[in-house]
Amino acid sequence: MPGPPAHPIFGNASLFKNKTTEDFVEIFVNLANEARAKGANLMRTQVMNRIYVWPLNGKTAATILESSTEVNKGDDYSFLVPWLGGGLLMEQGEKWKNHRKMLTPAFHFAKLEGYLDVFNSESKILIDCIEKAMETQDTIDLFPFFKRCTLDIICGTAMGIKFNAQIEHHHEYVKAVEGFNKLTVEYSLNPFLWNKFVYWALGYQKMHDDFLLVLKKFTNDAIVERRAALASGAVEKETSKRKMNFLDILLSSEESMELTSEDIRKEVDTFLFAGHDTTSTSLSWLCWNLAHNADVQERVYREILEVFGEDPNEDVTSEKINRLEYTERVLKESKRMFAPVPGVQRKLTKDIVIDGITIPSEGNITISPTVLHCNPQVYQNPEKFDPDRFLSEECLKRHSYDYIPFSAGLRNCIGQKFSVLNEKVMLVHILRNFRLVPKIGFYETKPLFEVRTQRRCVDHKSNHNIIGCRKAVAWNPDEIDKKVLEKEWTRK
Repeated sequence: MPGPPAHPIFGNASLFKNKTTEDFVEIFVNLANEARAKGANLMRTQVMNRIYVWPLNGKTAATILESSTEVNKGDDYSFLVPWLGGGLLMEQGEKWKNHRKMLTPAFHFAKLEGYLDVFNSESKILIDCIEKAMETQDTIDLFPFFKRCTLDIICGTAMGIKFNAQIEHHHEYVKAVEGFNKLTVEYSLNPFLWNKFVYWALGYQKMHDDFLLVLKKFTNDAIVERRAALASGAVEKETSKRKMNFLDILLSSEESMELTSEDIRKEVDTFLFAGHDTTSTSLSWLCWNLAHNADVQERVYREILEVFGEDPNEDVTSEKINRLEYTERVLKESKRMFAPVPGVQRKLTKDIVIDGITIPSEGNITISPTVLHCNPQVYQNPEKFDPDRFLSEECLKRHSYDYIPFSAGLRNCIGQKFSVLNEKVMLVHILRNFRLVPKIGFYETKPLFEVRTQRRCVDHKSNHNIIGCRKAVAWNPDEIDKKVLEKEWTRK
């Protein structure tokens, strides 16, 4: 099977020695391009006795994505079981099918329109928070602002509770998500951590348990609050699932004995995590791309003004947002370059033949948007930001699975329409108030290959910032180099 030379015991573990999740993206992309250059349509990597097979184009990925039987999650997901095991992300078999069917009404297009009020109100709070921060700061790290906003949106839409993360900063839940994700990748690619004693002795087990405690407590508190509000009559109890929010559907299923309290906790954990984290990451990279492509940003801004008018406080409506044709292409191109999910994984239950090669049962198939979206055989100059790749005539030239930012097939992301709508509303509010202008090079901000939070706008090893002029906006300064940063912005 094509792939880098592997040690008979450790496999390709040496590739990841002394590397961080910043390095993983480059490693996997380079390996994929080397394999493609040799005519391969898939490649193999190995860590100890775990085999990972990577489809290198959409046609090859179709075999596993279209399978109705090979839908089980891969080995690397095992680390997430104490947190998300039993939720829609992790569940398998008939239980997964039943939960998916049960939760689908929460993401019906008619239900999404009802979420617009929360999208708009929280986006306006986001703008106010950024403007307030600008009164005392030359630069602002936007990523935490986006994280807090999307967390408030998830709590308001899916849980029916007001959380106020945007007002009360430094929330432990956000930090715990970050920490747990990083542990997941470190554990997956460092075989010595698979030894329970080593894991405990090096302090990883304590970090794991501390993060898990914060994550579960946050979710349980949200469930208790909503259950009490429904019981007291503080909020009206709906009878139609199509009118219920995500959590109310789960609670009604608890009453009918379809779900246990632990089932509900796992589903809420899954949706809270996936819903706020990927959207904020995707929006961050979108703004980064717009900042480095001023002509594209200006065209998006003009389209927004044409559709919504000059008033920066006007609410975004579903009718108008669907008229943002160019902006839609820009969002897609940003997700091509920086996919919200770096890869999904399947563990085979039986042997399967892909591109003439038999992959044994118990092997893992890694379907990686990060790898597929950079394919130079599909996307000419893949490192170039070009929204016209998503003109209808261009899309027809490639396989439908050459672009899968939310995966595809039976286990595609149930919340993808929710996420895209959320991102669009936030972007409209941001660009009606701010111009994004870069102060450092495009590649000085590094993507991270991590579980669901894989594309991060914060590189803690260097000083990142973006400063704006319609109003001042700045990006990613853990520490600011005053020689580089001058007040090159003016009030609108």
